[in-house]
Amino acid sequence: MTAHGWEVMITSACFDLETSSLNANFGVILVGVVKPADGEPKVFRADNLNKEWKTKRSDDSAVVQAIRDELLQYDILVAHNGARYDIPFMRTRMALWGMGSFPSKKLVDPYQIARNRFRMSSNSLDSLSDLMGTKHKKTPVRGQLWMKAAMDGDRKAMQYITDHCIIDVLILEELVDKVKDYSSVFDNRGSGW
Repeated sequence: MTAHGWEVMITSACFDLETSSLNANFGVILVGVVKPADGEPKVFRADNLNKEWKTKRSDDSAVVQAIRDELLQYDILVAHNGARYDIPFMRTRMALWGMGSFPSKKLVDPYQIARNRFRMSSNSLDSLSDLMGTKHKKTPVRGQLWMKAAMDGDRKAMQYITDHCIIDVLILEELVDKVKDYSSVFDNRGSGW
């Protein structure tokens, strides 16, 4: 696409957050994965970024900052239930740490697409992945592992959560091509994924 004779590059990335609670005022971000289009997943783990992880797991400021800085680089973000969960969670944690507001960005949200364009018994990532036949498949969510990671600082549990999050963004990347015809974020000039 060109604008005024200049080549315009639209950048996009899939992302997912794994948190210790569904409410951002009570929970922290444990892991965030950002996968640029045609790039490798970038992993942001609280246990690696928080220098005081052993005693102060409630301080997720370093992981919030790192994820925020990465997401700001892209024009379009893709997140399943991102409009109702991932973006508001980030905004809440950023507000807590005095990081300013998260700017408005174009968002492709497969959850919203499924909810508004399909008639399914569930609009979960797993259900949409099954319907669209993605190569990658969801891993089970095990509550005890989240507890071990968040409460005990268990690094094996954090690795499971990280692997789970990576699979989610790989599924998102597959889904975005399959649902883009149902999204108004994409247009005939090629903006989008």
